[in-house]
Amino acid sequence: MISVKEYTPSPFLAPFVDKYYRGSFNTLAEPNRSFKIIPNGCLELIIHLKELYCKLPTDNHLAYTPDYMLIGMFSRAYQVHFSETVPIFSIRFKPEALPYILRIRGSEIFENYGDIEAVLENKFLDFCHQIREEKSVGAMIARTEIFLLNIISKQKVEENYVTRAARIISNAQINNVQEISTKVNISRRQLERKFRELIGISPKQYLRLIRINKVMQMLEQNQSLNLTDIAYHCGYFDQAHFIKDFKHITDQTPSSYINDRQRFINL
Repeated sequence: MISVKEYTPSPFLAPFVDKYYRGSFNTLAEPNRSFKIIPNGCLELIIHLKELYCKLPTDNHLAYTPDYMLIGMFSRAYQVHFSETVPIFSIRFKPEALPYILRIRGSEIFENYGDIEAVLENKFLDFCHQIREEKSVGAMIARTEIFLLNIISKQKVEENYVTRAARIISNAQINNVQEISTKVNISRRQLERKFRELIGISPKQYLRLIRINKVMQMLEQNQSLNLTDIAYHCGYFDQAHFIKDFKHITDQTPSSYINDRQRFINL
């Protein structure tokens, strides 16, 4: 079981932050509980609020996660294992935050995670310590907003064709990579090369993630909806293409996922 509450960032940070959340995972403290995490097209800064941790796969074995970590973008679902209840505070960053707030390339942490101390600037470590000392989620969010706004205010933020393409995809404005490259006035080859370098995945992979996550959201909001109708609403005009994308990300068919959704975390 999980217990999670989501919070919306301020309008000034909305271009870079998808949401904050405060949650507890494995609330029943089952000794060997595992879930599959559905990738959402974002990066997560996870702050463990107590010295209680989960395990993630790394180098063909399971390892305890660090106190504070950045989870990069994943293209497929991955396993997380719990042996106790784990409380966290998380900042979910949009890919657009990579050059302006996180100041790393998405390719550096693609399909991976890292200790904050190793992958981000020292000020993030100090910030995470401060969050852990706060007693309320309101105070955590207020401190986070001040910290992130301070980073943004010290630089000139100019949208480039990669961040613009990412925004177009995440807003579900266009479902075709060639059309996106035309929209941002760059060749498809150049867009794909730079997008993979800065964001971590290709525009096509990112588009697939966004569309399948939209499917997931619709399933959560109304479980009685017809899968064919959902697929069409999310830009799939070919049922076989929809099932292929869904299975690629979740390793399950849509119907299998619906029947076994308690094993998945989709936030």
